[in-house]
Order: sequence, then structure tokens, then C-alpha cells
Amino acid sequence: MRARLVLFLAIAAACGHEAAWSPVAPPPAGPPTTAMPRRLTYNTGDDRSPAFWPAGSAIAFSRYDPVESAQPCIAVLPVEGGTLTAMRCPPPPSPADTFVSTWTSPALSPDGRRVAFHWSRSASAAALGPWTSEIVVAPVDSPRAPIVRLPLQESFPQAYVNSLAKPAWTASGTVRFLATIDSIVKVKGGGAERYTDTFTVARFVAELDPATGALTQVAGGDSAIAWTPGASNDFWTVRESARLIQVAGGTVTERGAFTHPIADIALVNGLVVATLTDTAAVEWLDPTNGNHGLIAMPGPVRQVSAAGGRRFVAEVERGVVLFGAPANLWLYEVP
Repeated sequence: MRARLVLFLAIAAACGHEAAWSPVAPPPAGPPTTAMPRRLTYNTGDDRSPAFWPAGSAIAFSRYDPVESAQPCIAVLPVEGGTLTAMRCPPPPSPADTFVSTWTSPALSPDGRRVAFHWSRSASAAALGPWTSEIVVAPVDSPRAPIVRLPLQESFPQAYVNSLAKPAWTASGTVRFLATIDSIVKVKGGGAERYTDTFTVARFVAELDPATGALTQVAGGDSAIAWTPGASNDFWTVRESARLIQVAGGTVTERGAFTHPIADIALVNGLVVATLTDTAAVEWLDPTNGNHGLIAMPGPVRQVSAAGGRRFVAEVERGVVLFGAPANLWLYEVP
């Protein structure tokens, strides 16, 4: 009996002090391929709103993962692809607050310490009609504790706004974004079929100063249906005419036109890449000489973001479906 006890104690000492059945996380994995173009995310849910973070060579985006969370979260991924480096999710509903929170359109500050994003809250049965809609700036490690949190519906006297798209940090520490309004629409097909979706209408380019909490419309950014930051403090927009406009110091200069109706743009290595509303492709335009071309995509593209050098990240939907299909992120290069 004594021999058995000594043997048991020796085995227990050799086993160390780890918790029983504790999982060991695998090391971060790189991208499965280095070929271009390549798919970056394989989420069975929905990956949207990519925003490039140059200092960390990473992409912040909105991820809905039906396994990990029942709400859209903020995720960060190396621009080359591979393993997520962060995923922060909204607080779940509670008995005191049954509203469901949704986090979309994240943008990391140049130092990587803060994140600007859109935070909406709605009843679980009416996620398309938010009760509150706010632009938020928060520490990147704790988005649930905002530094700045302002309601969009009450901030712009010149126009009603209840949503935003493509926030981006400026060199002066402000956050610019496309102020929009989301309208709920119902479409009745033949018979008793009904579909409900939101229809986004862009209003203008706006700016948040986190230091003062001031929200203002940016001069020259009116009537924009799409926008992207420029190489310095300028920015680019497109209006209903599909004409490309550069805005510098409030001065508006036309710099060419796209050949298709577009929904979003990104400045990529001096070229402007645009998503098309009528085909599964993107169009690039050289504003210096008017040259342009098309890049075929594996599905409809809703949003694009510069990704360093000649590369860009595209939000590509996994099929052509009424009101859109779930999306994944892809990495591409312009010619």
C-alpha cells in the first residue's frame, strides 16, 4: 500500500500543476496561400466594412459569427490573412436592458489605442429599426466603455442622419465618416411574399472631434454618395453623376468620371477603386490621365479599403441574392 502511495505521488508531481482538461490555444497561423488575389476570411456568417490600419498592417472589420456571437462584433485580422488578432463583442442583453447592440464600421486610430465605430441598439424583434444610433470612440481593448458617444439623430440640424459608413482617422486626430440615413423598406412580391430590408441614403461627409465632442459637416463633402480619405488631409467623393471629386481645404475639383454607377471608393496607390452597383466587378480610375479598367470579382462588392501599396481589401458577397448575401473579405491588387 505504501509503495502504491509513493508511486501515485511521484506521478502527480510529474504531471505539473495545470488545470484538468485545460485547452491549449494553437499558435497563430499565417495565410493559407500568398497568391493574389486571395480570400482572407472564411466566416460562415458575415464579414463587412473593412478598414486598413497602416501602422499595424491589419484590417479592422465588422464580423457576425453565428457560432461565436449572436451580434456583429469588431474583429482585427493581419492584412496578409491568417488568424484573428482580436475580436471584441457588444454586451449581451440583460433583464434590465433587453435591447440588442450592434457594432459596425470600425476604424483603428493611427496609434492603435482607440477605435471609432457605429453602435446601434434595437429591440431583438426589430433589428432593422434601431432605438439608438451613435458614433463612438473607445479604447480598443474595451469598446464597451466609450470615451465619446454621440447620438447621430440629434447632431446635425441641416439633415436627419441615423447611421454612418467608412469612418477614418485624420492626421489631426479627428474622425471623418459618411453620414447616412437608413430607411426600412418592405417589398411585396407576387402572392403573400414580403421582404424587409434597409435602404441606405448617403447625405454628406461629416467629422467628429473626440477632444471636444463636436460633430460637423465637412466643407465640400455635401451630396456625396461615397468617400475615401486622400493622401494628406484632402479627401475624395463621388456624387450621383458618378463624377470623381477631390476636396482639399474646402475647394472642390472634378477629377474624371466612372463609367458605371458606383457605391463606394478607395484611394489605392494613386488610383481610385470603385465598387459597381450593376456588376460583380470593381472599376479603377487614374485621376491624372483618365485611364480606367475593370477587375472581375467572385461576387458583388459592397465596400473597398486601401491595404498598402497597390493592394485593396474588398467586401465580396457570396452570391447574387435579393437584398444581398453574406460577405467575406478578399485581398486584391490594382494594375
